[in-house]
Amino acid sequence: MGSWSIVVRETFEALPSRRNGTARITVVLVLMFGSLVSTNAIASASTTLSPRLQTIWTSPTDIAEGLTYNSTTRDIATLPVAGHSLVLSFSNDWSSTTTTFIAVTVGVQQSGIDVVPGTIIPVTFNHGSRSVTIAPHSRVSSDPFLMTVRAGESIAVSLATAGSATVSAHFCCDERIDSYATSNGAGNLTNNPTGAGFNPLLASANMRWLTSVAVGGSPAQGTVVALGDSITDGFGYTNHAFSWVNALQMRISRLSASHQMSVVNEGITGNTLTVFPPYTTYENTSGGVPGVTRLLPDALDLHGVRDVVLFLGTNDIWFGAGGETGHPIPPYGTAAAIESGMSQAIAETHAHGAKIFGVTLLPRSSSTGVDGERPEAWLPAEQAVLSAVNAWMLSPVSGFDGVINLAAVMGDVYNGACRPTLPYSGYFNADNLHPNSAGQTVMADAISTVLFGIPQAPQVPQLIGVTPTPGCAGALLATETLAVGRQPSATTTTTSTTTVPVTQTTRPAQSSRGLGPDYIFFFVAALVALALLTLWNTRRRAQRRRALHRRTRRLVKYPGTPSPRRRAPPPK
Repeated sequence: MGSWSIVVRETFEALPSRRNGTARITVVLVLMFGSLVSTNAIASASTTLSPRLQTIWTSPTDIAEGLTYNSTTRDIATLPVAGHSLVLSFSNDWSSTTTTFIAVTVGVQQSGIDVVPGTIIPVTFNHGSRSVTIAPHSRVSSDPFLMTVRAGESIAVSLATAGSATVSAHFCCDERIDSYATSNGAGNLTNNPTGAGFNPLLASANMRWLTSVAVGGSPAQGTVVALGDSITDGFGYTNHAFSWVNALQMRISRLSASHQMSVVNEGITGNTLTVFPPYTTYENTSGGVPGVTRLLPDALDLHGVRDVVLFLGTNDIWFGAGGETGHPIPPYGTAAAIESGMSQAIAETHAHGAKIFGVTLLPRSSSTGVDGERPEAWLPAEQAVLSAVNAWMLSPVSGFDGVINLAAVMGDVYNGACRPTLPYSGYFNADNLHPNSAGQTVMADAISTVLFGIPQAPQVPQLIGVTPTPGCAGALLATETLAVGRQPSATTTTTSTTTVPVTQTTRPAQSSRGLGPDYIFFFVAALVALALLTLWNTRRRAQRRRALHRRTRRLVKYPGTPSPRRRAPPPK
């Protein structure tokens, strides 16, 4: 604004004062309008780095994936909502030594490992530094930086390590490739838009280091965190990493941009809700730290979190019954221990001003190992614990802000069966534990998005057809539960032709927008300035005509008399 005021003053002073008063006013008005437009543009740019951030993508680290040395990693993240600035966060949680990134860049993913040419920009830390060192068992976030991203777009984050580093990674789902890497000693390839120099044998489903992405300048309403285990993570032999989180985001993405939210996946395969003794769970191999321990860093500390969906507890029952040790380890994994852990999570979430919704534990049964994993027994005593936990969750004393009864829709209550405590085979993988894509989809459709303070989102198409068993109370409950997530028929929605649950990575078409009030004001101001300029020109022409008329009359009355506007020649 200061530079524009100087321009206005200098231009005003440069204009002659005589016979140009209107011109001076007109020019000053035009410059003032230019100043207004410039100021608005600067204000618009500054809002893109607004402190109002919301987390739109996460990948919780849960495993140390070996050592690397002077190498480059490229992680791919698909962003569900649009924005104008980003903040990236990286985890060194599973390393006992420091990790140094000498360069980090981000660009728009073209396909696979390739980045759209011309989109790569550098990422800085600590107010402008291109390199950063992360302390052992710690995390770091980048400086906010300008980058316009579109809903459904994927970004490629490349980072180069200096020296030796232990890789903190997220383990899941071999069907999906999320991360690429070079061999040791390849050096800094963060500005390379192609896969040249990367080792194709190191392409992995395990996300390395990148743990969250936050966006600024988004019209979306905030973040819902799904804190869960392998069911939330999307683990399953036919899923291709597809989770109820993906399906729920697909539903929400059908709402208008200003009514959307980001549902971020904080699922960890093998995760428990409560703390167990060492080496009695998968924590030391791939199960991550317990839910009550990671609730703060993996959920409540994230930008823009409004709601937490807690979907943990079934692993507690299995490990407590001796799933890893071969013998029960009470009081771990009991109904009382799980309920206590849930109460702890509820209190901590409320203390941070967020809401927390519980999800009932799904039906499960013994696995024969036909899926390639070792056989797992599910005994009546374990089922009794699961039923007791679900009954407590659904009771008024639990303290949740709401309970999402997904167990009701996943029981064997369809096509003539009426066994609600057993998993319906059409919704599960062969292990009778992890839902397949059809099961993940029906779970997402049973969640009311009104819980999160946004309109009810349209349900996505079901992948298989089922018929609730007539006369079965469990089938009636399943039907009622699924109806909770259904949009009222009177509500107009945007339809979608998507029938297969896949992640969209292409740029969506941009909708046209009408002229905003700032543009209308500018055009009106320009018209006023044009009118004043026209008036000024008209006045000048009239003055010239009158002056010419006076000269003509003087020449007729006094022939030979010099023009009054010219001086007589000096005497010789």
